[in-house]
Amino acid sequence: MTDQPQQDDRQPPVGLPRERLLLPGPRALWWAFAFLTMAVPLAAHLLGGAPTAIEQPDALTAELRGRTFIWRLMTNTQPQPMATAKKPGAGKPEPVDSGAEQVKKAEDDDWRDLVEHARKIDAGHGKQAADAREQVIVHALAVEHPERAVALAREVTVLSQDVRALLTGLPEAPTASVLDGKAALTQLRTRGFGRTWSAYQRDHARQLAYERLNDLDSARVLNTSLRQRDNRVVPAWSAAALLFLVALFIGGAFWFGAFLRTLAAPPGTHAAREWVRARYPGLPRDLPYLTDPLVPWLGFGGWLTGYLVASLGLAALVGQRSMSGLGVLFQSGVGTMAAIAIVQTFARHHPGLPHAARLSIAPQSPHESPQISVPQAFLAALRVMAALLPVMVVAVLVLALFGITTNEHPVSGLVFADVDPLQLSAIGVAVSLLAPLGEELIFRGFLYRALRMRIGVWPAVLVTSLAFSSLHPSLGPYLVLSAAFCLAYEWTGSLWTSILLHGLWNGLSFAVLVGVALS
Repeated sequence: MTDQPQQDDRQPPVGLPRERLLLPGPRALWWAFAFLTMAVPLAAHLLGGAPTAIEQPDALTAELRGRTFIWRLMTNTQPQPMATAKKPGAGKPEPVDSGAEQVKKAEDDDWRDLVEHARKIDAGHGKQAADAREQVIVHALAVEHPERAVALAREVTVLSQDVRALLTGLPEAPTASVLDGKAALTQLRTRGFGRTWSAYQRDHARQLAYERLNDLDSARVLNTSLRQRDNRVVPAWSAAALLFLVALFIGGAFWFGAFLRTLAAPPGTHAAREWVRARYPGLPRDLPYLTDPLVPWLGFGGWLTGYLVASLGLAALVGQRSMSGLGVLFQSGVGTMAAIAIVQTFARHHPGLPHAARLSIAPQSPHESPQISVPQAFLAALRVMAALLPVMVVAVLVLALFGITTNEHPVSGLVFADVDPLQLSAIGVAVSLLAPLGEELIFRGFLYRALRMRIGVWPAVLVTSLAFSSLHPSLGPYLVLSAAFCLAYEWTGSLWTSILLHGLWNGLSFAVLVGVALS
């Protein structure tokens, strides 16, 4: 007698009702239309000819401020080296620390890359190219590398008065790049001095300039102000780092426990995957959409087209380089409204949102409900968030090991370039509320739900994640994120879990960016 496969091990396709959209004309034309509405926005996103993120002025500002912030934290937290007495009779020189040499080489390589990025802005010509090089000069002065600032200053024909004041008093500085001592002090005390730089870069570089020009009273005042700010910033970020490590430990404990359960499971079973196998296959009792295979692609393409039209309209009105936080809010709002409209259009029931947010998993016992509440979904999102952290860390490390760098999201450049409260609030609402709602309705509630019934959970996760990551700056990290969102939805059967998880991830990432920009 041959063993029959268990029901939980069967794979789709499952017996879906044969339902078709009532569409005028040949279906082949509608398939072509669905393909075009997906292909055109994706091509516009991937091949739009936008400059590389780091070659944009806003992204360069983000890079410089991030580097300054890291240097600031390390300077205020690393222990000071203790002086050691030289042993009597030790005439031989101490061996060179190979680790220090490697660190210096890495710093030099990073500096060359930074300068090269600044040179690429506007092909090295125009006001933006000059401003970019000035920002790099100020960064070098703020992190106490004056020799690098002087070397770069020799390449710039015309420097602003603010930068010339900061370079005054530096040995080897070109004569044309400095002011006389009195004029430099007057410029340093100007009310609008360095208004386009970050507060820390401006004040720390200015303090060092005061010391070189022997204005010790002004240097002492700035030093006191910087110390007071450090006493607030460093403990706050140390506490944030501690919370991250605790979450990382909890996530690591989850994976370690899953590994132990897998080892202890009977032969031929996989305890860590039982929650997926127990829910699959099986036809959801409450199908929110028609089972026509054309439905998910028409919906996905329609959402992409709506988002593309909003982006093109906004770019035509204000210009691509004039993008602001309110522009991001507008785009996200249009995308969310398009997602809701698509759900309502293809839904069997009206209103369609409550049905779209439920996966309708068959309960495991007569007393188990397939639907969870929003607070339960939030707790589940927190658990998945903790489990996601170590996976993302490993993914980024693996990519770095193979020399694959992750591109920064365009929003990060806006956050660092403009710390206006209104603009930051607009970006925060867009990335933490609107974007998660609209994207999860389409990617998980619409596309993934349709695919999983036809090709299975894991193939559906892969296809959905590829589509999701293609609309974001980097493939690898967003593949991992999308897979986590899909599995969170699959685990609880509620789209609110993936919406809240998406919002948590975006919100925490945005909070980190704002914290760095403001500190």
